[in-house]
Amino acid sequence: MMVAMQALSTRYFFSLLCLSASLALPTHASEWDKAIKNRPGSHTAMAAETEDIADDIHIHLNDPVFSQGVIRTDKGGVITSTGVRIQAQHIEYTNKIENGLRVLKIVAEGDLLMEYGGRAFVGSKLEYDFVQKTGTLCEGKTYVDIWFLGGDRIDLKEDGSYVIYNAFVTTCESKDNTWEISSESVSITRDHLLSANNIRFQFFKVPVFWLPSFKSNLKIFSDPPIRYKLVWDKGLGPRATMRYRVFSWQEFNLFFRLDYRLKRGFGGAIESEFESEDKRTIFTTRSYGAHDKEVSDERGPRRYRLQGLYHHESLDKKTTTHLTYDKYSDLKMVSDFRSSDFVIDTQKRSRLLINHQENSAFGTLSVQPRLNRFESINQELPLINMGVRPFALGSSGILSENYVNAGFLDYVFAKELLNSYPYLRNTHAVRMQTTNRLYRPFSAGPIHITPELGIIGIFYNNNPFRDSVGQAVFTYGGEANTKLYRVYTRYKHIIEPYLTYTGLSHPRSGLNDHFTFSMDDGYYQLNTMKVGVRNFLFSRKNLELTPLLTIDLYTQAFFNDTTYSKTFPKSYLVATWNRPSYLLQGQICWNQQEQVWDFLNSRLEWTINENLAMILEFRHRSKYDWRKANHENFILDAARTIPELLDSPLSDGRNTFLTRFQVRISPKWTCHLESHQGWGRKSEPGYNAFKFDVLTLLTCNWRLKFSYTHTPNDDRFSTQIQLAK
Repeated sequence: MMVAMQALSTRYFFSLLCLSASLALPTHASEWDKAIKNRPGSHTAMAAETEDIADDIHIHLNDPVFSQGVIRTDKGGVITSTGVRIQAQHIEYTNKIENGLRVLKIVAEGDLLMEYGGRAFVGSKLEYDFVQKTGTLCEGKTYVDIWFLGGDRIDLKEDGSYVIYNAFVTTCESKDNTWEISSESVSITRDHLLSANNIRFQFFKVPVFWLPSFKSNLKIFSDPPIRYKLVWDKGLGPRATMRYRVFSWQEFNLFFRLDYRLKRGFGGAIESEFESEDKRTIFTTRSYGAHDKEVSDERGPRRYRLQGLYHHESLDKKTTTHLTYDKYSDLKMVSDFRSSDFVIDTQKRSRLLINHQENSAFGTLSVQPRLNRFESINQELPLINMGVRPFALGSSGILSENYVNAGFLDYVFAKELLNSYPYLRNTHAVRMQTTNRLYRPFSAGPIHITPELGIIGIFYNNNPFRDSVGQAVFTYGGEANTKLYRVYTRYKHIIEPYLTYTGLSHPRSGLNDHFTFSMDDGYYQLNTMKVGVRNFLFSRKNLELTPLLTIDLYTQAFFNDTTYSKTFPKSYLVATWNRPSYLLQGQICWNQQEQVWDFLNSRLEWTINENLAMILEFRHRSKYDWRKANHENFILDAARTIPELLDSPLSDGRNTFLTRFQVRISPKWTCHLESHQGWGRKSEPGYNAFKFDVLTLLTCNWRLKFSYTHTPNDDRFSTQIQLAK
């Protein structure tokens, strides 16, 4: 009851509270029920189902008055039945036979509260039939999640749905609504699906839109039907945007967006959102177009971006399908319209990825075409990966891993690059690869050893010399580790020394004898060993949780290598201190050969109290720390000399300081601050960027957000009013 009372208006809350106090000593009407049931002829006139309904009704009234099958009170009471609870000041309950039929109904007025089908209703007068399970509520009001609904009359249906006449729908709990949807009639199903006719959208009592009909899902989509926002971009001027929900039903939403930029002109978008009830299927699209009056004649004033994201997981969770597409008119479209209003998480990629996994095997199909000619991309048309679960070779204990992939790869350069650098050529080839590995784990006392041996074979039907070529690389190595531990009064300490050796034979084909589509094509002779020791400190009360302290100290050795003059050129330390209110992380690498810190990263996450939390992070990278996708892959270090790497974009020394603060100024006011400072980058000045947000909760569940964003090339102000979720 309290949940319902909190969601309803304040004036109902106090009246119901007073009524609850008056019902401290209720009177049960069991004697009256017994008298009614024992009236002559009553049992022969009633059906068994009606008899059961009467037995299920419980009556608690203060100072009741009984007369001819009707019991009344003006001093408050409560009547309950399965799925129904009615509380009011004035109650008239009828239980009698009329025309051979049992009549079970109630009329209630004054401080009225009804709980029906898991929902709370208030109103001025209620008439409810317990036999038909239908009723009428005058001047009724109810709520669904953050939505408040009401009207002159609410008809309650037997299936749990209801119809509101001369209705309104809003997020305001008071009668003075900031905005509302009004309609001649609104139908709401028990699944919270709303359908209405002759719709009028009003903002501060001023009509904004009219629609002949409207459908919406109140439960799943909690966004308001209309949302306004004003943004000020440096150089682009102010932008006013309005997002309007055109259609919503079941798990599907369709939106229309209208934008206007003072310096650029009008723009519009059609957006859709779908999420299945079981959460296994998601489909989102955003199609945006703009008439940009400031762009050059080469691009033309009509600009667009079409985005979509689809994800589906099969019922048995063995197959997933992921599809993204991102088509836009020009290269600057993404940077000119970089607000979250225009972006889906497609990562600017158009790709279909289907993955299927069985207990003993898996397969993946990837298709990645180029939709925008001004992009450089490695097209997969398509690429298929397959593998089998590692299996044992007889009783030898040797395990075998086997993977294959094949596809047509086409690396295409952006049109502007081909025009500027005529020597560039698009590269394409049918590429097939097999990866096979044998390994056998065994123990020598407390030491666990896993040696391994494998081969990687690749075939290209085309190379820079227009010939087919094969690649073969033998892999060898292994891992050895042991664990030592000691238990203290409050902690458990685990020490894990380890050694990992990785070897690659001299490749059959050199780096210049075949195309390089990805890092999987850049094989080179390598002999490297990682030696280190890990430390874990656990609390004895929570051994299954994340360790309180983790320290990993190791070094990397290179053998038969001409790049480094020292066998152990680099040493690393990775540490994490994890406590309930803060987290401290650090990563450092000392370059013995160059006598510099290759990288130094530290991060502090600290929740000081319920009103203040922060994240502080510092990142340093020297010019000798190469920009690699995988820092544990040292093929690049062995294949290229240090002067070559220093003269490439892979050498990018810099310093960065990141901060993030969240401050709750008051229960309704919150402040967010993010900053990004950078310096020490080659041939570039330092930069400073920050974002400042102030949020407050307004009436009617609306949230007001002020934002200011500063970057070296842009200043942006925005004001947004949206529904608080």
